[in-house]
Amino acid sequence: MNTRTSIRKVTFRKAFKLPGMEKAHAPGEFDVQIDEEPLDVMWEGYHRTLTFFLASGGLTEAFGVTEAALEEALASDRQE
Repeated sequence: MNTRTSIRKVTFRKAFKLPGMEKAHAPGEFDVQIDEEPLDVMWEGYHRTLTFFLASGGLTEAFGVTEAALEEALASDRQE
């Protein structure tokens, strides 16, 4: 079995900070790379990992983030 990878776009309307970031980042649209690694079990199963990409000024940074932390930040961003 091979690792599966997909890209999801997310949008933040307000400045935000995810675990591992030293300071808040400006709002915008960002890519989240979702890697699913195969589990060593008798049936087909995968373990999901997420990498959040920030790109600004020609520099791209990557942060490992949990799905829960990303969803919490997105939910907080949607609150008025």
